[in-house]
Amino acid sequence: MLDVSSRGIASYVAELIRTGRIAHGDVLPQVRILARELRVSPATVSAAWGLLKKRGLLVGTGKSGIRVASAVGFVQGLEVYATMPGTNDLRLIYPDPELLPALDQALIGAARQPNLNEYYDSAILPGLQEAIEPSWPTTADGFAVANGGADAVWSVLQSNSVPGDRVVVESPTQPQLVSLMLDLGLTLVPVPYGDEGLDIRAFREALATRPVAVFFQPRAHVPTGRSTSRERAREIAAALRGPHRPLVIEYDDLGALTRAPHHSVAEHLPEQTVVIRSYEKSYGPDLRLAVIGASASVIRNTHSQIRLTRQWTSRILQSALQWMLQDDGTAAVIDTARRTYAERLDTFVGLLRDRGIPVSARDGFCVWVPVLDEVAATTELAARGVVVLRGSSSFPGDGTPHVRVATSRLTVEAMPQLADLIASAAGRFS
Repeated sequence: MLDVSSRGIASYVAELIRTGRIAHGDVLPQVRILARELRVSPATVSAAWGLLKKRGLLVGTGKSGIRVASAVGFVQGLEVYATMPGTNDLRLIYPDPELLPALDQALIGAARQPNLNEYYDSAILPGLQEAIEPSWPTTADGFAVANGGADAVWSVLQSNSVPGDRVVVESPTQPQLVSLMLDLGLTLVPVPYGDEGLDIRAFREALATRPVAVFFQPRAHVPTGRSTSRERAREIAAALRGPHRPLVIEYDDLGALTRAPHHSVAEHLPEQTVVIRSYEKSYGPDLRLAVIGASASVIRNTHSQIRLTRQWTSRILQSALQWMLQDDGTAAVIDTARRTYAERLDTFVGLLRDRGIPVSARDGFCVWVPVLDEVAATTELAARGVVVLRGSSSFPGDGTPHVRVATSRLTVEAMPQLADLIASAAGRFS
């Protein structure tokens, strides 16, 4: 029997959302109609909606309609991420442990810094800021450190948006970021990511929805391997000049491991642009570090959010990253890793092209492979011991059939046989 208190109604509706019986975007019945059906007061239903809004599950008002914003706690469109023993698991774009720099000397030095274990409220260690500034794409007013790339994206969006806001998002993109934005209750406006970056015509049309933010990866785009050109960054900036000024969030996931330069919108709109650079895949996942560079007001708001929820990012890890960024030996390891990842990607792309598969990845950790039937392709590969990511999870909206194949841990020796399997599963494109 349904508990018709405000909390009981909220709990029941939350369960419907989590299980998918009410979908993202569905409009709920009017308060008075639902109250009459449940034989409760309209105030009780309104209170239930208020509880669900606080959780980011619902957005809207009585006039425009209350609709489902996201399914918090229920990850949509993602396949299980646990490694599957006995298979060639190519879903995850993880760095190769053999290509990561050693942490021991960096951590020893970091543990000896003064005032360790004192409470701390600075957005970034001054020494780390000095170490990252020479490689930053532009001059930023301020910097803050987050606990990894996803945490940085979450912190910026959480402090600069409210549930129901629209965000322009590259399509395709990283599945976990789609889930993150939906869990924040944001409405996603997809824009295709083409050879030079965001499709400029579609981008201009998307701006008509008055988004609060624009999100894209400026280089080594996951999953396509493309990068934003200097001209496209200029065109994006030109389209953004006007009375409505959404925040531009550039997510640089691979950083020093990329071959392409970072052409940033911040060169044209510094007050409007946030650059997030992750150091997880280049310097080590256990560092859990990403740096946010932006205007003073954005850094102030974002740092306030970080202080409220996570207090601060470990000074030991910040100091360790500073040491590695300034160490010549570490720089040599990063150079070797960049060349090795590039060789793996280029070799595999060439093998797929030789087999008639039209792929064009130029940078990054994965290949974006078109297939005739996504379900059939992934099923056939799984039957042969190869697990890849379904492309549908990478699209914020509608998309074409693809699979994402990680190359970061592939050996060149294993590639020919794997290319044969993928070409067979993909189908004929001639």
